Amino acid sequence: MNKKMKRYLVPLLLLFVSPVWANNITVSNVSTQNQNYSAGTIEVKFDLTWENTYSGTDDNSQSFYDRAWVFVKYTVGTPNEIDGWSHATLTSGGTVTPEADGKGAIVNIGTDQTLKWYYADGGVAANATINVSVLAMEVVLIPTGDFIYNKDNQGGTTYNNFSGGSEVTVDATTDVPTGAADGWPNGYSAFWIAKYEVTQGQYSDFLNMLADADAANRFASYTDYEHTITDTPANAYGSRYAAAKPNRSSARISWADATAYASWIAMRPMTEMEFEKAARGGGATDYNYPWGNTDPATGNSLYQPADHSGNYNTYKYYANYTDGSNDDTYDGSTSAGNYLSGDFVRTDEQTGASPYGVTDMAGNLWEHLINCAHTTTPANGDGSITVPGSWPAAAAGKGLRGGGWHGSAGDLRVSNRINAG
Repeated sequence: MNKKMKRYLVPLLLLFVSPVWANNITVSNVSTQNQNYSAGTIEVKFDLTWENTYSGTDDNSQSFYDRAWVFVKYTVGTPNEIDGWSHATLTSGGTVTPEADGKGAIVNIGTDQTLKWYYADGGVAANATINVSVLAMEVVLIPTGDFIYNKDNQGGTTYNNFSGGSEVTVDATTDVPTGAADGWPNGYSAFWIAKYEVTQGQYSDFLNMLADADAANRFASYTDYEHTITDTPANAYGSRYAAAKPNRSSARISWADATAYASWIAMRPMTEMEFEKAARGGGATDYNYPWGNTDPATGNSLYQPADHSGNYNTYKYYANYTDGSNDDTYDGSTSAGNYLSGDFVRTDEQTGASPYGVTDMAGNLWEHLINCAHTTTPANGDGSITVPGSWPAAAAGKGLRGGGWHGSAGDLRVSNRINAG
């Protein structure tokens, strides 16, 4: 994590830049300008870049591409363990237009970009001393269009699965689970998804910006499954949590942890129908796995990725899944997007990425999601850790998809629902 700090007098603003890891995504040159005292707004200016940006066309001839989800956190006065950081409400008027709820914006690479912060909305005085943090994470647009769901009837009928267990083409917003309203997020309409699993560096940043009591509820000390996040209470607020391996996907994340994080970044968990669209691709694409129909055991062998030691190993190609000798001490997650990292020569298929370039949708860590039994349309989070009431509790309405480092090849299939609820 690179962090930069500058002071400005517009009025006195301390801007604390804390970019979130993706493909070397970086927010830099943050400043403020054009404060409007009567409107209660000020522009936050920044540069944004990351590596290996891409675009393409899916089987529906629809365009997809990567962008960044950018949002702003702030404190009034010195950041402290009692209050933590608040989420800024954005408004139109900058070079980047925020989403309708004002909680963040989809942003492309560029310099001298501005987001207009409506600080009066949060009751912030015009002459207050404010700390501002601009954060970004890489996301991918999954475009509008039809897709195959429940390939070869693999998903079964449990937890109100759409189509009653039969393979079906989802080709309208009205194709929703029994009891859900039209427009329930079924994957047909366009949506954004994180390109990478949440990393230990990202999760540490999240903990470091919460009030201490809230952070303690969202953290537990583990050293297994390649988990490296530690808590040093003697450190100053904002630096108590640290990940020795910040690029590694973060295991030991419960449903409560995952939903608190998703709400805090003003997003939401995906539904299992969205999972299949993002993992398989659109149109007539009928992949068993995100990369195609090749069994991951084909021509595969074990190796030790960078940043691991001891007896840790995983497969060279496709996905991080069971190597037949899993051990809590020496196995677990590897770096998010490891198979796209270039640490080993791989074909496009062997990178394991989905047709949209989303990584680790098979293997490494299971993905938390909302299943078809939860028929309430989920709202986006509001930037706090308070989870919207439209999200399910950790019961029948949530589940897991995609398999993990300890799972079998069968768990990696896009339509597998062994842990649907």
